[in-house]
Amino acid sequence: MEIVAVPSYREGGLNEIVHPKFGRCDSFTFITIDNNEITQVKVIENSAADETRSAATLAAKIVRNNGAEKLIVNKLGLNASMALNSLKIKTFRAPDGKILVKDLLALYLDGKIKMAPSEDLVFDKFLD
Repeated sequence: MEIVAVPSYREGGLNEIVHPKFGRCDSFTFITIDNNEITQVKVIENSAADETRSAATLAAKIVRNNGAEKLIVNKLGLNASMALNSLKIKTFRAPDGKILVKDLLALYLDGKIKMAPSEDLVFDKFLD
């Protein structure tokens, strides 16, 4: 069994669009996978999104506190990368462009989403 976190817009869930910004996403969709099957979906509001400082660090703690050891994300800021590394959360690169959480999960379950060290996803040291 594994729990995968995906940054999402608005209410989150499988039918929501993946949010491109980790620390500033509206919510996190947590998907529990057992034997390559989705067994549970849980959505948690990203309470760190409106923080003026440390949003990425707080968002990483939300991911870890909800049991996720994996995160599928498009891009990260430097602070997010460091926080995820310190919490030993494995990062996977989401494709560019708009994609629904359920379509992203289908790609992941098909082995088409590859793990990437979180520092490889850093795109701007001033953005979290």
